[in-house]
Amino acid sequence: MIRKGRNEDIPAIMKLVKDTVQIMKEEKSDQWDEKYPTVTIFENDAKNESLYVYEENGKVFGSITVDTNLPNEYHDISWRKKTSAYTFHRLVISAAARKKGMASSLIAYAEKIALQNNVPYMKIDTYSLNKKAQALFEKCGYVKAGEMAFHGKENPFYCYDKILTDQA
Repeated sequence: MIRKGRNEDIPAIMKLVKDTVQIMKEEKSDQWDEKYPTVTIFENDAKNESLYVYEENGKVFGSITVDTNLPNEYHDISWRKKTSAYTFHRLVISAAARKKGMASSLIAYAEKIALQNNVPYMKIDTYSLNKKAQALFEKCGYVKAGEMAFHGKENPFYCYDKILTDQA
């Protein structure tokens, strides 16, 4: 079940983040580290009611933040549409729950939120070293729109978009 995230979910989310940072290190990716994402960021997401969690039997297996906060770096990307867009951030899934469709379910939920708000267009980015996220986005129908420098990282971030309906 996917539901709104609350402050009491944040310790479980931070455990998922810590485990994910370790996996990223093993995969030679520095997309996330001890400095990002932080407890404060997730607290703000919960406060802004943009945090969602994937929960089963009272246990949090993943989270996603869904909103219209697009980075300034997006301005120079050749997006397919020039309309308003939703995005999602900080998608994280328990290592034990990966490959079970939870990430795809959270992305589909993000898209549903966009459509409910009459914004049938999504934009997203991921680090160029994060091959798993790139494969997931492409599997979910996202199309690469460009690259950008971001977060002071040495490697670029890849930007993707998805048109959710013909009215976008």
